Amino acid sequence: MIARLWAPVAAATVGALTAWLGFAPIGWWWFPFIGFAVLAALIGRAPTVKHGAMIGFLFGLGYFLAGVAWVRISLNEFGGMPLPMAWLAAFLFCAFLSLYPMLAGAFSAWAKPKHPLFFAFVFASAWTFAEYLRAHLFTGFEWLSVGVSQAPLGLMKGVAALFGSFGVTFVVVLFAALLTRILPWILKPDASIRRGIFWRAFRLDLRSELALAGLIALVAIGYAIGDLSFSEATGSPVKVSLLQGNVAQSMKWEPEKFADTLVLYERLIERAKGELIILPETAFPAPLSRIPPEYIARLEATAKAKNANLVIGVPLQEQGKFYNGAISLGVDPAQQYQKAHLVPFGEYMPLRGLLGWFYANLTIPMSDFSSGDVVQPVMKLNGQSLGISICYEDAFARDVYRTLPDATLLVNISNDAWFGKSAAAEQHLQLSQMRAIEFARPMLRANNTGITAVIDEKGRVTQRLEPFTEGILETTVRGRKGYTPYIAWGDLPILLICLAGIGIGLGQRLRRGS
Repeated sequence: MIARLWAPVAAATVGALTAWLGFAPIGWWWFPFIGFAVLAALIGRAPTVKHGAMIGFLFGLGYFLAGVAWVRISLNEFGGMPLPMAWLAAFLFCAFLSLYPMLAGAFSAWAKPKHPLFFAFVFASAWTFAEYLRAHLFTGFEWLSVGVSQAPLGLMKGVAALFGSFGVTFVVVLFAALLTRILPWILKPDASIRRGIFWRAFRLDLRSELALAGLIALVAIGYAIGDLSFSEATGSPVKVSLLQGNVAQSMKWEPEKFADTLVLYERLIERAKGELIILPETAFPAPLSRIPPEYIARLEATAKAKNANLVIGVPLQEQGKFYNGAISLGVDPAQQYQKAHLVPFGEYMPLRGLLGWFYANLTIPMSDFSSGDVVQPVMKLNGQSLGISICYEDAFARDVYRTLPDATLLVNISNDAWFGKSAAAEQHLQLSQMRAIEFARPMLRANNTGITAVIDEKGRVTQRLEPFTEGILETTVRGRKGYTPYIAWGDLPILLICLAGIGIGLGQRLRRGS
């Protein structure tokens, strides 16, 4: 009985620890290698496909509950949903996300190649492909992609410039699965203990030596790639001011606070020293058509007097539709961007008929936006090309990818106040760091309550403001141009690798017979 309970409990516990310790804000980038080594060992020992699926599901449930259960904050504190129902909704959301690890676990347990090197390859392929599906199906949710844990310090972060974050995921999971071959006490702890001699656990056969050689090669390649430069500076340096208004989410949409918000940002714009001044997402909490024209005229005059441009997050209205957008004002021609990848349940409400009970308990302002065009021109400001993303668009490599290679600077405007003082803001910052590495471009982030930051083309945070403070981050940046291999070929290579691994697993299973 104890043996039967050990594997499920271990899977859920290790999944939770992997998300909690492996990602920001703690950011022990090495811990996912341990977590996925344990998961690979558990699935490798699963006696049936059903057990493999259960282990994958429970690992995923622990992983997502520890990593993204903060969604209940926006539902309860700012959406008006009763706390028990908000926790239930968060649990159901995490349980749904856990279906993807369940799929990977079930396939790996079903295929289960006898050769440990083949098993490692099949397991890494199944997990990475399931993660890719999670990022794309039903509008996708790419948060907590394993590869992001390596930004910006992990040994494998350099792989991102070649194959993107999914490529890093594949390498991390493959590395972890190979570890189970050279650390046999993970697979057979009882036998190792009975031997009583620790060093004997390290006795390697030919297959283990191959695994060890593969690990050394992966580390060497990942480390070496991290030092390569895939872009070069272009244009003149630009002085940039990133504004963090710190408008409390509980007050942001209150009509009586609207005038105070406009006064706040006008004051910050007047104080800003930059040639490019960037405001957060929905800095103006009302459609542009409802902002007093004289106020907009004053901001434009202030920008021109500074010989500067403003980028302002503000809802836009066109032909009866509302868009979460950004506009520019100042010395360069006015331009705009309309957010293309909306947040379900936050910016639009899917499945209204099926989820009527859910929406009856949820009151989120400005939650009926329309999507902008998938491909939109970059903003041409201050001699640079700005690849704009809004809110969690920068959690998706494909959304930022659409601005490349034209974009010389990446810009994300956001409002993470929806999630309070949880780990969400630090996790979001880490996602931005991964995008900077993948595309070898600086990333500028203006966030309402934080984290407002400057990230260089290697994914390193060079400047940041303290969250939940009002402030202006003054910096000087220079755009970059060039192609990383990932810009050139996108996710196609890693998808082909994953399909090859899945094909190997299928072939191994068919050879043994069903």
